[in-house]
Amino acid sequence: MNADADPTPPWGPSLDVLALGTMATGLALLSLALILVPQRLAQRPASQGIVSLRLAADGQLRLWNQPVPRGQLIPVLQRLEAGPGSPTLRLVPDRDVPWGVVQGLMGQLGRSDLPLELQLP
Repeated sequence: MNADADPTPPWGPSLDVLALGTMATGLALLSLALILVPQRLAQRPASQGIVSLRLAADGQLRLWNQPVPRGQLIPVLQRLEAGPGSPTLRLVPDRDVPWGVVQGLMGQLGRSDLPLELQLP
């Protein structure tokens, strides 16, 4: 055996560096995707004509991050019906809201002509 022979080829260390760089870039892209994909999915309903009505644990309703008193809910729904397109109303209750309250509100919302969805927490 030749004592002067180098067991690693001259391109060996550069391949290791290239492999580590590729892995680091892949992990950075995966991390970015894990941050951006949920945000993009959360924004998608607005572009698809879905209007989210949020029901808090204390019974307060919020539409477009604005509080909506229960007495003004029907006029707001009528304005949505009269607006452009045909939006879908999505009720998003908080996980601490009793199911009876959700059912009562769904009965009230079902009186309008808007399609109604329920998004469970």
